[in-house]
Amino acid sequence: MHDNDLKKALDDFLQQRIDDCGARDNEGLQEAYQKFKRCTEKLKSSLTPEQRQAYLEWENAYSLVDGETMNCYYRAGFSDAVLFFMGWRDGEWK
Repeated sequence: MHDNDLKKALDDFLQQRIDDCGARDNEGLQEAYQKFKRCTEKLKSSLTPEQRQAYLEWENAYSLVDGETMNCYYRAGFSDAVLFFMGWRDGEWK
């Protein structure tokens, strides 16, 4: 398999896993998100228009960092899993 084919397959797989996890309810995550959302709304309601603009820029930057972090850890976890399974072949560590 060519490296580009493998990269495309990996990208497709990771995107599907991210989508799958985002579609599933996780009670603890949902509770944390709701608390975060309430605190965010409380903070936004107390800001001046200039502060709201700065907050919007921060929020956009945080969303980008959060997405890239998720992507990075999914890739690292998948890579670790592949290395682990490739190391355990025929019932012994290679």
